[in-house]
Amino acid sequence: MPPDVFGTGEGLPDPTVNSIASLPNGQVWMGTMQGLARQDGARLTHINGLPGMNGRAVHSVATSTDGDVYAAYESTGIFRLQHGVWASLGSPFGAQRSRRIRIIEVNGEQRIYATGDGVARWVGQHWQHLPLPVDMQGYEIFDIAVQAASDNQPETIWLGSFGAGLLRCITGQACTRVKITGAGPRTNEVRSLLLQPREDGQQALWVAMLGGGVARFQAGVWTRWSTANSSLPSDFVNDLAQVKPDPSHTEIWAGTRGGLAMMSNEQVWRTDHTASAQTQQTSRIRSISTHTTSQGQPTVWVGTDGGAMRIPLAGPWQVISTLGNDANGIWGLWVESVEDGQQRVWLATDGDGVARLEHGQWQHYGKAEGIPNQTVRSVLRVPNGSKQGSLWIGTWAGHVLRLQGDHFIEVATPWRKQDDESASLMLADNSDLWASSRTQGIAHWNGREWDWMPAGHEAPNRIYAAVKLGQDVWFSTLERGLARLRAGQWRYFQSNIGLPQDTLYDLRVITVDGHPQLWTGSNKHGLLRIDVSDPDQPRLITQPALPTLPIPLVYGALQDGAGDVLVCTDYGVFLWRATATGYTSTAYHRQDGLPHDECNGSAMQKDANGRVWIGTVGGAAVYTPWRNAARKPSQLIISDLMVDGNPIAMRGGVIQLPKRDSSLELKYSLLTGEKEAASRYRVQLSDVPAKRDPWGNADSHVLARLPSGRQHVRIEAMDFAGTLAAPIELTVDVPYLWWQTPVARTLMAMCLLLLFWAVLRLRLQHLRKQEDLLREMVKQRTAQLQASDGALRKANDDLHRLSYTDALTGLANRRRLFEALTSQFRNAQAQQRPLGVLMIDLDHFKQLNDSLGHLTGDRCLKEIAQCLLAQLPPQGLAARYGGEEFCVLLPGLDATASTAMAELLRRCVETMPTPCCDSHRPRLTISVGVAALAAGQSGPIHDADALLAAADRALYAAKDAGRNRVKTAQD
Repeated sequence: MPPDVFGTGEGLPDPTVNSIASLPNGQVWMGTMQGLARQDGARLTHINGLPGMNGRAVHSVATSTDGDVYAAYESTGIFRLQHGVWASLGSPFGAQRSRRIRIIEVNGEQRIYATGDGVARWVGQHWQHLPLPVDMQGYEIFDIAVQAASDNQPETIWLGSFGAGLLRCITGQACTRVKITGAGPRTNEVRSLLLQPREDGQQALWVAMLGGGVARFQAGVWTRWSTANSSLPSDFVNDLAQVKPDPSHTEIWAGTRGGLAMMSNEQVWRTDHTASAQTQQTSRIRSISTHTTSQGQPTVWVGTDGGAMRIPLAGPWQVISTLGNDANGIWGLWVESVEDGQQRVWLATDGDGVARLEHGQWQHYGKAEGIPNQTVRSVLRVPNGSKQGSLWIGTWAGHVLRLQGDHFIEVATPWRKQDDESASLMLADNSDLWASSRTQGIAHWNGREWDWMPAGHEAPNRIYAAVKLGQDVWFSTLERGLARLRAGQWRYFQSNIGLPQDTLYDLRVITVDGHPQLWTGSNKHGLLRIDVSDPDQPRLITQPALPTLPIPLVYGALQDGAGDVLVCTDYGVFLWRATATGYTSTAYHRQDGLPHDECNGSAMQKDANGRVWIGTVGGAAVYTPWRNAARKPSQLIISDLMVDGNPIAMRGGVIQLPKRDSSLELKYSLLTGEKEAASRYRVQLSDVPAKRDPWGNADSHVLARLPSGRQHVRIEAMDFAGTLAAPIELTVDVPYLWWQTPVARTLMAMCLLLLFWAVLRLRLQHLRKQEDLLREMVKQRTAQLQASDGALRKANDDLHRLSYTDALTGLANRRRLFEALTSQFRNAQAQQRPLGVLMIDLDHFKQLNDSLGHLTGDRCLKEIAQCLLAQLPPQGLAARYGGEEFCVLLPGLDATASTAMAELLRRCVETMPTPCCDSHRPRLTISVGVAALAAGQSGPIHDADALLAAADRALYAAKDAGRNRVKTAQD
């Protein structure tokens, strides 16, 4: 699988990575030329712990099984991180640098060694130096390896030095130099040592040398490898590591100035591994460290001059070829079983002809084998009556060829061979062969010859895939949607069933709930599904909804042996797994083992073991289903805690905030060891479920202005496959304000109780006085009320009278008028008695006001009111209607009697002396409108308002007729 690359853009303080080590929990530590970095999850953090650590080169990093981290800094010595706290362990070699830290387990005991200007071991609280020969003074020690004591051999310490070569220190004996024998370059600069356990219980010693290649000491015999006698890419070897790609397979990896080299059991160095090819793009290899993911999958970390790389050694994807990588990769492939149960794979490449992989060996077919054009568009096996059938290929320029022995021979075709043409072959099932040209049409092979359907024919001009269901053959086409061929008749389905106007690519049958569905890729509309249970009425399927893809260009989909669907797109392959409500989606890209993110249409096939083989622009890969491998939860850790921008450590599992308004920043990581960018997180206050954040990729969170008291914070995480990690529960103590502290609240409560008691006492005293005073007041008031009862009744009568009387004239007011009119109208109807109404208006009253003033006008109104009162019958009611208008109710008077009364009132006003306005001309007169309800009448006057309106209309008629007159509603 291709490596993940980490450089300064990802957070490394410097691209030169001297050393790498990992902790059991999955954290990876890197020493660079400008400081220490930590990788956990998707984050790289530059570590600045104590003075003496900032900006200095870190030559070596080591980790212990109990979680401690050791770092050797230039000039300032060795620092240790233990329980989240950094401490200096001093400098074992004074002002001289420490070259390497090794933590070596010997008989169950972890020993901590430092090398440099000698060898020192950390014992208790100080460094204890290993005695070296006098002639070793001035030589730097680069590395150390400890061979535990056995029945026939005491403990042996191996040392690699710069200048003095290899040394051996046997317990109880002086250290001696060891000569590395065998042909090869110089051996005086030993950079790295490795002890490899052997099956016989012994150990082999591997030695990496600067300028001398690699040597191995096994069973008393030296074996050497250099560029002169092996594939080792360089004689300058910086580091060695023992790597186990799987439990049964062990490799030795060498990091050289020319890249990586690996040796397996065949005792041959190789550099053609995918990871090695990637590392060649950087400069020299400085360090190698092995690691496992949270799922136990092996990975290798490599430190180089150009950054750090993580190389996965296992995963669902395996690159099998990078043929065609310089062009469009693999256009087509064909996978078939051979007699021993293995798979034979045929690849149709862009520019590299045809390749066959069988039993781990590749065979290539090109021009020498009869292929006229090396861009091969398709490859498949066509039945021909024999047991195996015949392998056919279609190439650019329109050639179709079949394999005969080890040579391809031309198959005649009805279309022209030309430079812009190609031939794509497809099987509708295992026996029905179709071919499509780019521009000239399509053809069907009947076993002996082609049935040619040129462009413009009823058949589609170009097809991409074909499948056969019963008597029908279905095709995906360039421009006509979905095509069906039955008994020689073509039928097309596109907008008539809801398919978009788009190119359809690969076409596969996937059965869902017993219904056959056609799944096809498209250029602009993603993956489309058509239910063909009724082949005469295909139905576009939209539910359940499919997962959203990052790009709409989809080449096709295929089910693997576990029933999952692999969707091949222009940007990665996506695994869709059916659930009760739809599908989950997992994305795979180059960093997951694909040779390229862009698939090629129709280059997908499932083999007999359920694996899926695909062709991409960068080569071919095979996917092995992982449904049965249940994922284990990865570890979720807190990588940093910051309060108000300053790092803190938890004490007793509780985070203490210094201030009420302090902010708490949490940085957390899910240590998956793979696809960290796809991990998701969320944070919530446990006591406030509504505060839970949605799932997101943010791996930090700031909590500000938390409520006072003890708060509980819950951090949750899931990996790229949706596997939940064990959550982290944090307890945060937020200070109370002074008045919120328990002591302050207790004192305040006591003060409130005392205050309440004092107020209660005073209140009781006051209430007793008030009770006595109240008794006296009640006694006095009772007497006053008894005395004023008559006055109250009189006042009430006066108030009632005033509420019905016009203040100026003393007549009834408008309120009294309408109450009386309503009552009199009901009585008149009930008793079948007449009721007369007079509406009276003073003529020219505005002129009088304007000439003599409003006070004079008010006196005139009073005099006229007295005149009206003097002439009314006892049962009559005179009221001031408003301004200079009056209204008179005449119960019991019909229209004639009411008219007579109106005329009497008019003459009275006309002839009455008016001292207040005698000087005004014309004299003050009135106009009167008369309306009457006849006894038992059921005509147009149906209510009191109608009667009043009729009188009002008669009044306007009198005014229009010249004023100073009486008009009736009947006039």
